[in-house]
Amino acid sequence: MLFRRTVERFALPTACAVDIVYLCSNKSATSVTSAEIQRISAAVGDSERKFQPRVKRGWNRLSAEQQATVVARYSSGETSTVLADEYGVAKSTILRILRESRVVLRRQSLTAEQVSEAADLYESGLSLSQVAKRLDVNQETMRVAILEAGVILREPTKAKSA
Repeated sequence: MLFRRTVERFALPTACAVDIVYLCSNKSATSVTSAEIQRISAAVGDSERKFQPRVKRGWNRLSAEQQATVVARYSSGETSTVLADEYGVAKSTILRILRESRVVLRRQSLTAEQVSEAADLYESGLSLSQVAKRLDVNQETMRVAILEAGVILREPTKAKSA
C-alpha cells in the first residue's frame, strides 16, 4: 500500500533516480525500505531525462607568428582581454604567451563606469564575489577600486558551521 501511495504521490512513472534516492533520505516525509526502492525503480524503468553528450571546447592554438603579434600589440598598449577575444582564446592563454616572452604584465584597472556600477551593486546588498562575477572582473581588483572610490565595506559574513 505504501508503495502505491508513494508512486502516486511522487508521480514516479516520470521520476528519475534523484527522486528515488530522495525517498530514502531522512528529509523525505515517507520512510521507504530498500526493497520498496527496488520495486519503485523497476516500476519507473527508463527515465525520460535524456543526457546530452558533453560538448568539447574547441582549442585555438596560436602560431608563432600570431604569438609574436600578440606580444607586439600588448606591448603597444592593447589589453590582454581584447587580444583574447580577438584571437578566440582564453585570457590565461594570452597571459601565458606574454609571460613566456618575458613581457612585464600591466594591471588592468576598472573603468570609471565599472567602478560606479560595482559600488552601486555592492551597496544594493550584493556580496563582493557576486559583484565581481556579475561584472566579470577579478574580485580583488574590484574590491580595491570601490574602496578607493570611498565605499565602506560591510562586515564579512561568517560561514555557518554544520
